[in-house]
This record gives sequence, C-alpha cells and structure tokens, in this order.
Amino acid sequence: RLGTRLMMARFSERILLFFFQVLFSTLFFFFQLFTILRHPFTVFKRKSRSIPPACLIDPSLGAHEYVTANGIKFHYVTGGDKAKPLMLFLHGFPEVSLFQFWFSWRYQLKEFCDDYHVVAVDMRGYGDSDKPDAVGEYKMDILKEDVVQLIKVLGSDKCILVAHDWGGAIAWGVVDDHPELVDKLIMMNCPHSKVFANALRKGWKQFLKSWYILMFQTPWLPEFALSLRDFGFFNDMFRGQGGGLHNKDKITDDIIEAYKYTFSQKGALTPPINYYRNIFQFVQRKRTPFKKIDVPTLLIWGEDDVAFDASVIDSHNEICTNILIHRIPQCSHFVQHDCPEPTNKYMREFLESQQ
Repeated sequence: RLGTRLMMARFSERILLFFFQVLFSTLFFFFQLFTILRHPFTVFKRKSRSIPPACLIDPSLGAHEYVTANGIKFHYVTGGDKAKPLMLFLHGFPEVSLFQFWFSWRYQLKEFCDDYHVVAVDMRGYGDSDKPDAVGEYKMDILKEDVVQLIKVLGSDKCILVAHDWGGAIAWGVVDDHPELVDKLIMMNCPHSKVFANALRKGWKQFLKSWYILMFQTPWLPEFALSLRDFGFFNDMFRGQGGGLHNKDKITDDIIEAYKYTFSQKGALTPPINYYRNIFQFVQRKRTPFKKIDVPTLLIWGEDDVAFDASVIDSHNEICTNILIHRIPQCSHFVQHDCPEPTNKYMREFLESQQ
C-alpha cells in the first residue's frame, strides 16, 4: 500500500508539473508574440558575429587551454602556478543566469591567480567546449562525473571548488558523492538540491520563481525566444530592472557583446537548456536520505535574487556541519560580477581562516 500511494503521489505530481509547463509555455509564447507584433521589422534582425570582442581574449585573465575529460573536450581559462592548490570555477545557468560561461569569473581569476592555480572551465555544452546533441548527455550524474575527472586531469587529487547557480547544483552533488575531492567549497546563490526541493514543495513562492524551469521543458520555444531582438535577452538579463545588475558600471557594452558573441554561434543555445530537460529526474531522486556535508563551506548570497527565495539560505545550516554564510545586500543573482569586491573579500577571509 505504501508503494502504491507513493506511485500515485508521483503520478499526480507529474500531471501537475505538466499542467504548469503548458500554462507557463503558453503565457510565454503569447508574450513573445506580443513582442513580435510590437517590433515586426526589427525583432528578427541579428548582427553577424564572427570575431570575439577584445574582452574575451584579454591576456590578463589567463591562458586559454583545452583538456579532455569524460569523453568531452573542455575549454578553460587558467592562471597562476600549477604547483599551487587548484581553484576550480563552475559557472551557472538558471533563468537570469541561464547563459554564463568561463567569463563570469573574470574578477576572481585576477584576484586569486597569485595564490592558486585558477581554472574557469566552459562546462559541457558551453562556449568552446564540446556540445553533445543528445538531451541525455546533460544528466546530473554525467555532469558530476565531468567535474570529478576534470579535477584529476588537471593534475590534482582535490581542489577548492567555487561555483555559482547551476554550476553550484553540480558542485553540491560532487561534494555529496566525493567529499574527498573537495578541500573547501565556495557556493554563490545556489541552494542544495534538498533545500531547493523542500522550498518547491512547501509553498508557491519558490515554485513561481522557478516558472522558467517548466517552460524550458518545451521544445524549440526557449531557443527561439532568446534569440529575438539580436539576443536582446542579454540586455534584459544584465540591465533589466527585474533582475539585472545593481552596479551597472560592471556591465559595459563590450561585456554584453561577449555574451552575445558566444551564444550566437551555431548550436550554442540548445545545450544549456538541455540541462533543464533532465532536472526533474535529479530533484525526485534526491529525496533519498543523505549524509551531512562536512567539507568547510562558504555560502555567498546576493540578496536581490529573482531566481531563489531568501528562505532557502538559512536552511543550509541543517545540511552542512561547517558552513559560513554571507549575505550581500543590494546585490543581484550575479553576485560574483555584480559585487566582486565583497565577494572576493569574503572568499579570501574564508580561505585564510581554514588554513
């Protein structure tokens, strides 16, 4: 009977999720249709981008290198002495930060290259890394194995793992399964999967903030919409009033062009969205009990986050035995490049205190 009730509960949950997928996708479709009708002569225009902007090839950020791990050729930017401790950066993706890549860590690469071997990777499906076509190539177990193998092929037996948002979701999973590979964990605006799942089930606030996850389950619609207005999504993402950077001086036209250049390349839009098309298997599977995290952890949180409700922050005290939490007010979801000075300060203080 218990098994039957559990099956019925999961079936009901899937029906409910499908209903909201259809609802949110329909609303999103009509919003895009309204945009097309308002700007019929400009909405489909695109600038040709064959040459990367100067900021993407700035030598002060580090050297561009490649490595093969888990059957994927990864592009990464690196700096510092390779004999020093590895600091591995994993970029984020969801909603307002759906499209990030190694460049989102530019302030941290400069800050920590003198003390660490810093590596900011383009994760599978992003930037100049390989982009498998199959949706199943972006399952959580595969993404975690990418990181496990990257640590090893980069010549280290453990690392300081720094992650933001979806990259954070993967990092939490790596720490859950392979704590021996992570010396210290620095997390930015990303809840643990257990905390996130609980927030989704406890009330509508987090569920409504996560509307885009359901919409991304729909084929072709997200890719089509995000490319409109010459990838105007990136202008909205960074400069919009509803979730853009507070410190507008941190986001120049050249930086926005860097994002547009990267994601306007052929085949660059679908792989990031494919991460979401496997997400519900991961959230459901993580209902099983797990051991608390003993790895020293720093959680940095920009308080004006449009993707996550603030109620998830303190819940991490229940799953981590050694965690320090810093909130940054008047700071968006993009904490590492909206407020790099306090972010770097909290990172350095944490690293020095754990030596």
